[in-house]
Amino acid sequence: MESKRPDAPEARELRRSLLQAAARLFADQGYSATGVQQITDAAGANKAMLYYYFGSKEGLYDALIHDGLAGMEAAIEAAEAPDAPLADRLHAFLTTYLTLVAERPELGRIIYRELLGAGERARTVIAEQYASNIRRLTAVLTEAQAGGTLRAVDPTLAAYDLFGMANMFISSFFVTNRPLEVPVLATHIVDLFLRGAAA
Repeated sequence: MESKRPDAPEARELRRSLLQAAARLFADQGYSATGVQQITDAAGANKAMLYYYFGSKEGLYDALIHDGLAGMEAAIEAAEAPDAPLADRLHAFLTTYLTLVAERPELGRIIYRELLGAGERARTVIAEQYASNIRRLTAVLTEAQAGGTLRAVDPTLAAYDLFGMANMFISSFFVTNRPLEVPVLATHIVDLFLRGAAA
């Protein structure tokens, strides 16, 4: 059978179907319990296509992890936007981060599983990315302190606080399957972070 060109619309759609099917199965069953045949059956593809686009089951899993890390990178880049007020930068960060999970919940579950040490393949690279995200968000908050828009709190702890508030809502989303109301949550977290809850 002649392979489709990787940039052809049909090829892109098939690749996307394989990623979506794999994400659902990996999220539900874990990496080891998921077989190539299961993935290709769920995607309506054959094994040859999986190997053509990803090389192996490992390559497919790594592609999903790469997508998740790219989403996290985009969230941090939103916080680093120059010349924008801190509140806007944090709102953009949270919106991008929460939207990633809301739109691709299976991918979010895979990343969480790996980050918490319950995954099987990619924990190191995800943990390194998370540590890098904390450092970069800390730098954003340190810059805000230098500019007088954030009081003298420990910026590293504050970076963890921001991620922590978002992650609690994400954890609740995974447990309850209730929709993530991204605009409401992003606004709430930023307001609580910057203004506090005291009357």
